[in-house]
Amino acid sequence: MAHGVSVEYRSEVRAAYVRVEMSGPYSHAEILPLCERCFADAAAAGREALLVDARGITGREPTMTERYDWAVRIAELQARYEPRIRVALVGNEPLIHPERFGEIVARNRGADARAFTDEAEALRWLGAA
Repeated sequence: MAHGVSVEYRSEVRAAYVRVEMSGPYSHAEILPLCERCFADAAAAGREALLVDARGITGREPTMTERYDWAVRIAELQARYEPRIRVALVGNEPLIHPERFGEIVARNRGADARAFTDEAEALRWLGAA
């Protein structure tokens, strides 16, 4: 873990997707740059699917503004990559909003992204199960 960084990041290339695990106390300032790293890892591996497992993120619940920022960033990053990288975010509530607010914002901005509380369901949606 780097000095001053509380969110741990691990990336693993799988046959059909890149799996990223994030853990540690929630930090909006750290999560946003890690979103970019997720996409870069998937693109470097030549994968068009990304599973982000954030079940290890602890601490406070993101605000609605933070959820909005995060969703907009996902949509912007996804638009940069060709071919587009599908994103499945797996987390626990309340990190994952019960009504999937962030997912709705991202999808309204053109993202091919979904939020899940079940990894098997996320993998089926990615077509990687």
